[in-house]
Amino acid sequence: MGAEAILEKIRQNAEEEAAALRRQGEERAAAAAEKIRAEAAADAEALLESARRSAEELSRREDLMTGLEARKNALAARRAVVDEAFSEAHRMLLALPAERWEALISRLVLEASETGEEVLEVPASDREKYENGLLERLNAALERSGRKGKLTLAGAPGKMEGGFRLVGPVYDVDCSFEMLLSLVREENEREIARLLYPETRAAGE
Repeated sequence: MGAEAILEKIRQNAEEEAAALRRQGEERAAAAAEKIRAEAAADAEALLESARRSAEELSRREDLMTGLEARKNALAARRAVVDEAFSEAHRMLLALPAERWEALISRLVLEASETGEEVLEVPASDREKYENGLLERLNAALERSGRKGKLTLAGAPGKMEGGFRLVGPVYDVDCSFEMLLSLVREENEREIARLLYPETRAAGE
């Protein structure tokens, strides 16, 4: 899975993922998570194409090797391909240009906020951006959408590395970059397993 593909997936589905997570209460959140799983699964083949090519190349090399240790090394190499793709996607999210970063954050907030009066937990590294106008722009956008437009920043910085957590009176929405990537990875777990264990895929075909 290429990092660009992962990042594009997040950009394309950020609105749907956040909208699903808006659902009030544990039951609605569970239903939303199921919707996200279905959407991610539908795009799994395209999302993982880059990693599949890398894994297939490693598999061809593995065919030239013999012995248990060689197979263990090949598995580790395939696993590293997947891990590095997600790590690179996280780095790319953190390095988004200011305009694209704000567009992503704004879309997530607008879809995740139920009342417009929630508390935003943000990383210490991003707090200045919110204090220097972003929070005001988010509240203005919420007001235009018919909500209160009274978001506030939490006193303590969030522990996430990128993204935010929206804390509401009934439920919270985790829109950290780590969570977004975790959702993408979780929903493609089966395809990732096929990349890591191509012999299993071949046996089942």
